[in-house]
Amino acid sequence: MLPYRFRKCGYGLIIASVLSIVLGILMANVFEIIPQTHTRFISMVMYILFFLGVFVLVMTEEKDEDEMIDSIRRRSIATTAFVAFGFFMVTNLVMAFLHGFRSLESMSFVTSLVTVLTGTGLTSINTYIILYLFIFRISIWKMRRQCKEEAE
Repeated sequence: MLPYRFRKCGYGLIIASVLSIVLGILMANVFEIIPQTHTRFISMVMYILFFLGVFVLVMTEEKDEDEMIDSIRRRSIATTAFVAFGFFMVTNLVMAFLHGFRSLESMSFVTSLVTVLTGTGLTSINTYIILYLFIFRISIWKMRRQCKEEAE
C-alpha cells in the first residue's frame, strides 16, 4: 500500500487527465490547432494517466488504517468480484440469445479472460477497478456516518 499522501497525486492525475482530454478535444475539433491525426495519441496518453490516477487512489492507505478498513476493503473486493461475475454471465447469456447458442461453443475461458484483461468492450479490468473504488468509498462514507451518529 502507498502512504496516504499519495492520494493527492492520484486526484491530481485524474483531474489533469480529464482537463487535458477536454482541452485536447477543444484544440483539435473546435479551434483546429492540433491535427486530427494526433488526437488518438493524446487521448490514449490521457486514458493511461486517468487509470494510473485511479490505480494510485485504490492503492493508497486511509489516514486511519485499522482492522475495520481492512474488512471494508475485503468486502469491497468481494462485492466487485460478484458484480463482475454477474455482468460476465449476463453478457454471455445475452450474446448466446442474440447469436444463437453456437457462439458459446467457440467461446472458451481463455478467450473470455483475454477479452477482460485487454479491455475490449465493457468488461474491461479498468471498469472493475473504478467500480471497486466507488464501492470502497461509499462503504467508508457509510461507516464514518454511522460512527458519527453513534457518537452523538
